[in-house]
Amino acid sequence: MRERGRVILINESSVVLEGLHVTLSKGSRILVAGTARTESEAVALLKICQPDVVVLDVRVGRASGITLCEIIRESYPKTAVLFFTADDDKYTLRSAILAGAQGYVLKGASQEAIVKSIEIVAAGRVIRDRRLTQQLPAWGRDGRRTAPCERVEDCSRADRRILSLIAAGQSNKEIARELNITPSAVTGRLRAVYKRLKISKRSKR
Repeated sequence: MRERGRVILINESSVVLEGLHVTLSKGSRILVAGTARTESEAVALLKICQPDVVVLDVRVGRASGITLCEIIRESYPKTAVLFFTADDDKYTLRSAILAGAQGYVLKGASQEAIVKSIEIVAAGRVIRDRRLTQQLPAWGRDGRRTAPCERVEDCSRADRRILSLIAAGQSNKEIARELNITPSAVTGRLRAVYKRLKISKRSKR
């Protein structure tokens, strides 16, 4: 991480955002460049800040943090993503990793652990909460896929909704208005979904 690593915090809870902001502001190596509570706020903030690290939850309002992670990693490949969440489900953890997240830390972690995790992912390394590492070896037995989804049925509910709106003939702008997100967020999400589903061409809207 450079002299002061730029970090943005994305969480629908103002209490969580305030707590993280206070914790991270105590150190001299991390600068909280901004906070967001919704996907649209996050997308706008990313364009302005282009941070070193994004800290987010698996849910961002009505949106999927996993999908937002995919958009961030594709649009800003130099930005690391660290999930800070109460969700300890192994399938969510797997989805986060396959979406490109470098870190996954459970709420309840110490302030020191949170700061250290941010520094680790900013340096290009990977970190998982110790309470989750025992679940990782089981992936091989479960038949781990090489992509988050290869069929429409495997996609997240949010992604399936966008695909259904596309099938209904709606434009990206119309979808953005209905989902209360930006058109660029729709474009980025579709790009990620099409890549996973191996769809190489679509009509322009």
